[in-house]
Amino acid sequence: MSNKIKNVLFICFGNTARSPAAEGIAKALKRDKYSEELKNVDFDSAGFFNVYKTAQPETKKYLKEHWNIDFSDFKGKIMDENLLKNQDLILAMQSRHLKRLRRKFKNINGLMERAYLLLDYAEEEGEHDIEDPVNLSVEEYEHLISIVEQGVIKSVQRIIKTNLDKN
Repeated sequence: MSNKIKNVLFICFGNTARSPAAEGIAKALKRDKYSEELKNVDFDSAGFFNVYKTAQPETKKYLKEHWNIDFSDFKGKIMDENLLKNQDLILAMQSRHLKRLRRKFKNINGLMERAYLLLDYAEEEGEHDIEDPVNLSVEEYEHLISIVEQGVIKSVQRIIKTNLDKN
């Protein structure tokens, strides 16, 4: 990544739980804490397929209660070549998402040089795959979303530092 990071895409399998949470948290950080530092950075999310067409109720509730983000109108999207080509940074929730990305979009030059696991990019310790929380208990769901949250906070800080270093 030789240029500043301007477009960040969070991806997971279905774009209903983890990646919408990551998108919402990143947008809240931009709104509440880093408006100047992130003024030229856009955050989005997508999945390989989208069964539910919207974010999971637990994700919407978490974003509302913890970040004052209303995602009631969130519409999940399926990633495609055009969306991926425009991203400076792609952050996945599980290593299998990176493998699938590599297989499905092998014709996009330089794609995998811009794609990381969220928790790798955030330089977190320990396990870097974030399990899909759909159909888990509320406690397990919230725990997994809180891991996403920590990854997003640290990733946003790294994006800011990277962009400052490019000045």
